[in-house]
Amino acid sequence: MKLHAFRRVVAVLAVAAVLGGCSPASGGTTSPGATSLPMALSIQNGTTITVTLVVNGTTVETVPLGTQESPIKAAIPALPWNVETRSPSGRVLSTMTVREGDATQTTLANGGIEHQGDFARADLSCGRLDVWAGDVRPIGPPPDQNASYPVGDCA
Repeated sequence: MKLHAFRRVVAVLAVAAVLGGCSPASGGTTSPGATSLPMALSIQNGTTITVTLVVNGTTVETVPLGTQESPIKAAIPALPWNVETRSPSGRVLSTMTVREGDATQTTLANGGIEHQGDFARADLSCGRLDVWAGDVRPIGPPPDQNASYPVGDCA
């Protein structure tokens, strides 16, 4: 299993019109005073298996193969959250911890917006699984097509 867990993920979003007039040297600096956002938990199950989402030791919901729920609609306990995703056999596929204030939004000097949140990813032989807390789904390169996976990584 190729597991990527990130304590904090930063995604910088900018409007093309704003960036169109900026040179790379001008760059942007983060404005002080990030604003905390309401916490939400989301999942993208890009695998071929049903995944169980567990928060603080309690099953929150079962996520069918090939689905995304952003944000999840099920009731979630109070923060902090210890989040796990599990295979049908109960094997832990990914984990992350979410604390109050982890999801923020900051306006940059160049007019762009920086979003921060928590994120866990598992690249498996049966597909990619992403779980995130915050308002923007993290992106990244596709899974390595030449990667080797342990036998039964999706079992």
